[in-house]
Parts: sequence; C-alpha cells; structure tokens
Amino acid sequence: MPEEFHPENVIGKPYHHGMLPYGGAFSLKTGKVVFATSRAEHERIMAELRALE
Repeated sequence: MPEEFHPENVIGKPYHHGMLPYGGAFSLKTGKVVFATSRAEHERIMAELRALE
C-alpha cells in the first residue's frame, strides 16, 4: 500500500518530477514547492467539478 501523501512535508523543498501527485505549484525562480494539494482536497475539487455536468 502506498504511503499517504502529506502536503506539509513537501512545501519549501526543491521540486522534482512526480512529487505532487494531486497537484500543486512550484516557483520558477527558486525551484521550490510553494503549494501542494492533499488527496482529500483533490477529491473534493473533483466532486465539485463532476457536479457541474
């Protein structure tokens, strides 16, 4: 079973491909993660988008 993703563990760290499984953002200036989305937040957003159909 994969380890649960915790956004607070990656914010401020250098970005590398695949470290934001549910979305987020990194600074082009510093290359560090500035925002990360948790699984729960991702599921909530997707549910809202599906409700728009």
